[in-house]
Amino acid sequence: MPRKDLLCGYRHPFMDATQFATGVGDEPRTLTDLAMSQFSYTLRMKPEWYNKHTDPETRKKWAAEAADQSWKVRIPGGSVDIKLSMKQIGYVMDELAGYAALRDARNSCQVSCFERIWETGHVIDDEASAKLTEEISFLRHPGKSGPVNWLLDPYLCPLIYGQTQVSTPDGPTLLTPPRGSYYTPDHYAVSSHFCLLPSAVSISPKSYAVQFCSYINNLHPTHHANLYSSLSTLLARFIPLFEHTLTDLHRNNPLTQRISGSCKYTIWDEPEPPEHSDDEEGWATYEREMRQWSLNRPLQLPDVSSAGYRGGLENRRHTVSLGGREVKIIPSINEISLDPETPFYAGSPWKVEGMRNERITACAIYIASKENITPPSLQFRMAITYPGGFMLGDSGATLRTWGLRDVDPCHQYIGSIPNLEAGFGVVFPNIYQHQLAPFRLADPTKPGHLTCVSFWLVDPDISSNGLLSSEIWHRKAVPSTADVPPQQKEWVAETMDEVIDRRVPMEVVERILDSTEGLLDAVEANRVRQEVLDEREEFRKLNDMNYFCVPFDVWGTF
Repeated sequence: MPRKDLLCGYRHPFMDATQFATGVGDEPRTLTDLAMSQFSYTLRMKPEWYNKHTDPETRKKWAAEAADQSWKVRIPGGSVDIKLSMKQIGYVMDELAGYAALRDARNSCQVSCFERIWETGHVIDDEASAKLTEEISFLRHPGKSGPVNWLLDPYLCPLIYGQTQVSTPDGPTLLTPPRGSYYTPDHYAVSSHFCLLPSAVSISPKSYAVQFCSYINNLHPTHHANLYSSLSTLLARFIPLFEHTLTDLHRNNPLTQRISGSCKYTIWDEPEPPEHSDDEEGWATYEREMRQWSLNRPLQLPDVSSAGYRGGLENRRHTVSLGGREVKIIPSINEISLDPETPFYAGSPWKVEGMRNERITACAIYIASKENITPPSLQFRMAITYPGGFMLGDSGATLRTWGLRDVDPCHQYIGSIPNLEAGFGVVFPNIYQHQLAPFRLADPTKPGHLTCVSFWLVDPDISSNGLLSSEIWHRKAVPSTADVPPQQKEWVAETMDEVIDRRVPMEVVERILDSTEGLLDAVEANRVRQEVLDEREEFRKLNDMNYFCVPFDVWGTF
């Protein structure tokens, strides 16, 4: 069982699933269910689908198109082609009524490629988009070190445990890392050195207007005041999507599955073993025949209810509202730039954002600009528990039902958003891994780029608003830039230059700066940044192994 102080409203991926007998995560979806998700998203990407899905002629056309194709469902180590039955096709089209009811017309957003993921085709209007793009251009600097460049870098100047001064209810102090040991299932996910610094953001109780109540780390509030305004406008449009994702993620709103239950065996005529234990050739033949029999024996796969879609997809027992609250957000801007010398981007690794220290619950991505690249796509996968209800050791049954063989990693590929266009926005829960797929220059003789603005939302149920005791604050709060003064030495030097009498010798000013604790010059800041990146890469590998890639034991399930 998780510790009591982790029993919040939302799940996090920051734990060691190998300590649990049958893995962690959501219940596995059948291959058919995953194919139905693909079909559903294909329909919901069509213009005006929410007005057309009840039209008999349109339904007939969509059903004919679906019956004439198969759906490629990705599994660990490959993919499987799934063809949907007319009953399953009808279920998906009937289910569109639930997705239409969920659709937020006022904020122009809807469920994306899978549950808990929300998208919108146009986050901000053209004027606001042009203003944002112009302000981002001022962050670019010459001498890029590779195709991926952070224009607003969340890994620069983080909180350093034991070094960075932090304001708490009992006064300034040096924080120690959150508790984590080898006796808890989250030890590897706790940084003992650093914590990324979010900004405090207030959200209007009557509208989705937002205001940054503290500075954005590594973005000067005076030099980039216009960008602060543009980011506020952009973030405000993402608040409804965050609310929808958090609502769907909340523990009181468990996911429902189209297809429940397990497979059923219809024939039991398995091969007979040899009569004699020393018949090596006979046993080799038997094992070969058993493998073939296991993979090809008649199997009745679980299916949608004979009654079809029963309604209620849109029902939620708990609705999350962020209006009138103060939340913590980590903004970032990164750009992938390609040119004729570097015409290909290899894609990002599968990852979640942050470590347990930051408690990031949901992530927003906005495509600010895209030029001269092949269609990029954003892919998702989720950790799953072991399936059940089959004969121990029957990899054939688990492969055909859920796409899992013995020792396969316990995750499923739940969908992708193809062809990310400028102006598109998506919010997804941080319990899903995400990956930006590879792309290349469309015209290899010209440069191209993809510019993304991201907002990472700290769990709003554990963010401190200064009302906690010092002891609880140390244990639960995520420090923000409201608690930590700027650490950028050049920022402080610039301010001192403005306020200190010009008659004060420069040597005195420099001594004051050098003796001020917690300030980082450019060289030191970049050294610390590299340490942060090294730590996060090590965590990414461990998190992948210990949470998303726990080996499936076909003999060890229940």
